[in-house]
Amino acid sequence: MKRQLRIAIIDDHPLFLMGTRMALMPFYDIHSIRTFSSGPQFFGEIPNFKPEVVLLDIIMPEMNGLQVAQKLHDEFPDIKILILSAETDEATILKAMEIGVNGFISKASQPEELCNAIETITEDADYFGRDIAQILKEVSATKKLQDEIFSPRELEIIRYCADGLMSKEIAEKLCISARTVEGHKLSIFRKMGISNTAELIKYSVKHGIVRL
Repeated sequence: MKRQLRIAIIDDHPLFLMGTRMALMPFYDIHSIRTFSSGPQFFGEIPNFKPEVVLLDIIMPEMNGLQVAQKLHDEFPDIKILILSAETDEATILKAMEIGVNGFISKASQPEELCNAIETITEDADYFGRDIAQILKEVSATKKLQDEIFSPRELEIIRYCADGLMSKEIAEKLCISARTVEGHKLSIFRKMGISNTAELIKYSVKHGIVRL
């Protein structure tokens, strides 16, 4: 017997809405699945159809997916949120996690993984697709590497350098002397195996320490 689970799918592409609904048909009662083309349309219908799970795209007009997720999390915390998007860059994933979504999978996922994700989050566990989990693993490894190699003060100076600040300006920001800033920069150069600020910025961007 197909499971009775109230599912809302929010996406501004009609063909994707239709395809996702059809992909869920073998597993869930089709009458408990509704589609919405925008965040405002969905929120207007919540009094009549309060879903248990929301499948949510990121790139949409009027309200993007992260805005919809934030409103859902704030006003309807019992509703589970699964991001289903082609936008799988690191910044988007981390922002979604910060909001408190329950899961995140790529639109390239198979129907079986989508259903697995839905079942997982309805059991109060988070679900992140394999490709998403790999990105998070790399982010975690980068963060650990930064913390092991550079001191908090050195990381501050690296980020100020990436913002284009000179040693004197950094010194004013940190309430230390320009000579102390230069000393920290020499230490950073040694750890990176470089010799100037331009290389510092290039290294920092490549290794995810800063984002330009």
